[in-house]
Amino acid sequence: MTHLLVVGGIASVHEVARRHGAELTLIKTGAAQTMLTPDAYARIIDVSEYEGDNHVALANRVIKAASGTRFDGMLCLHDEAVATGALVAQKLGLRFPSPGVTHRTINKSAMRTRLDATGLGSVAHGLVVDGRVEWSGPVPASEIVLKPVDGRASIGVTFHRSADELQAWLDDRPGEVEGYLAEERKRGREFSVESLIVRSGASWHGVTAKTTIGAVESGHLHPAPVEFVDRTRIVDAAVACVEALGIDRGLLHTEVILDDAGAAHIVETHLRGGGDMILDLVRASTGLDLVELFVRDLLEGLDDIPEVDNFGYASSQFVFPVEIGVIAGWDGVDEARSMPGVDVVTTLLNAGDQVSPHVHSSYGRSVGALARADDPREACNRARIAALAPTPVLESA
Repeated sequence: MTHLLVVGGIASVHEVARRHGAELTLIKTGAAQTMLTPDAYARIIDVSEYEGDNHVALANRVIKAASGTRFDGMLCLHDEAVATGALVAQKLGLRFPSPGVTHRTINKSAMRTRLDATGLGSVAHGLVVDGRVEWSGPVPASEIVLKPVDGRASIGVTFHRSADELQAWLDDRPGEVEGYLAEERKRGREFSVESLIVRSGASWHGVTAKTTIGAVESGHLHPAPVEFVDRTRIVDAAVACVEALGIDRGLLHTEVILDDAGAAHIVETHLRGGGDMILDLVRASTGLDLVELFVRDLLEGLDDIPEVDNFGYASSQFVFPVEIGVIAGWDGVDEARSMPGVDVVTTLLNAGDQVSPHVHSSYGRSVGALARADDPREACNRARIAALAPTPVLESA
């Protein structure tokens, strides 16, 4: 039996590994990470109480706790665990991207610097140091995006009309955003590329279209209905990015903007599949279960990736709340789930949660839905209508 060291949560992925006969030792790195019932694991090493940001110290704790156990591989697909996972894998001789490579996928400034060094940089960028942006090159004349250097779910992202306007904004908030990344804002259509690269070097890349409200993602559609030449540019940019960062195997998610001139610009990349049900969209529209294939490649090594089917289009859409208050429950969920073409309707805020129309991250959205159709517009419409159907019941004042 193959014994995997599992670093971080995502219960659905753990279940796939168990279904393929793997024995699992779980390193629980966060209290909120999902996991199977405890009896599904040979052992659980819980380091979720660790509150520091010293990944080396945390990795050493994990290695000490796991000493004496031989592992055949490591499974780690959680954003919050990959830095620790990379250090553990390096110490134990397990296959995983090196700590340096992993750092480039977490730290967006390190990614930008690497892309610049390999001739792939197309976005002006700089870091906030002592209240001012230290640009890596000429100051851009465009709008500016300011974001945490290692942020996720659009938390802390702000937009600014110019570098001068950003500086005035920084002057009013001394010390609040030290170390943040400032980037030239590229205008255009937004996409993500889901990639699977297996042991043999065979790869598959799928393009998903996305929509946003401000910085927060509001919908996805797979496959993206784009011309062949645009799809090629998007995929080529993603492939060049992961190669430049030093990634040669795994399940990956790379975000790309295609500007009005047809040039592709990298936003970020991750050592995991896309969230927001994107992997479900891929499976629903192509028949490819990327998580299943990733786990199989980890356990047995794959030489080929199956041919895709054409099941039409699949879309996930998300609702931003309009209410203010505390949620007591939901109405209309079952009705939404019974709508034509709808596969999934899920409420994202639970009883007791605060609800507000002031959404500043993905965590503030209220409902998500996934639907399928032969036509891309119809897939989006079905998912959108289903997501709008549930209504929150608010606690009385």
